[in-house]
Amino acid sequence: MKFENKVSGKFTDDVNESLRKLISTLNEKASALVQKETHDYTLFALRALASYTGTLFERLISHEDFPIEYNAISARNLFESYLLVAYITGTPSKGKEFLSQKAFDEIEINEGFLALKIETTSKASIKAIRDRIHYIKELMKENDFTPSKHWTVSYLAQQTNNKVEYEAFFKLYSKYIHPSSWIVNSINNEYDNPVFKDIFISQGYIFTNRIIQLISKYQDQQTIA
Repeated sequence: MKFENKVSGKFTDDVNESLRKLISTLNEKASALVQKETHDYTLFALRALASYTGTLFERLISHEDFPIEYNAISARNLFESYLLVAYITGTPSKGKEFLSQKAFDEIEINEGFLALKIETTSKASIKAIRDRIHYIKELMKENDFTPSKHWTVSYLAQQTNNKVEYEAFFKLYSKYIHPSSWIVNSINNEYDNPVFKDIFISQGYIFTNRIIQLISKYQDQQTIA
């Protein structure tokens, strides 16, 4: 049986529809909170993760015929998104920490730009970057955001009881998103073959489904509470 007969058609439509409904619901709830000037950091974090899942899933179903590296990247990021959702729904207080990582990430990005500056980099550009770093740090203090580095995938897998799956699949993904010896020294149809591609795509579907279920369950529990 060909892969497309197993996961396309109605199954794809059902997953896509469920995901779109979830994103719409989260957006509505988040917008209502913003209007009330109320902060639910867990909701905001899950809304962002659901939206990003939608982007990844769209890439997955639209690029099935692309080189296998594209499928591997989408599947890999859906796996990490699933771990993030599992961690945050399991420990809702982590939602705020996850959001604070954006500030930390931006500081690191800007510091990286400063390290790469060359003689022709204008003083105005350098000042703008330094001012931005200062602004972010002050904003974090005002909103009581604790500086936090991103959680590694191995850490997330350990915290969410997905260590076995991490060891089984994540190292496989890494062979396809880096210029590994497997990619560089193999002929094209050796590493880019229908069997391996089917595994990446089917795993992407599985992780998308899990994300939908976890967030929906969390939302149901919040409604009941």
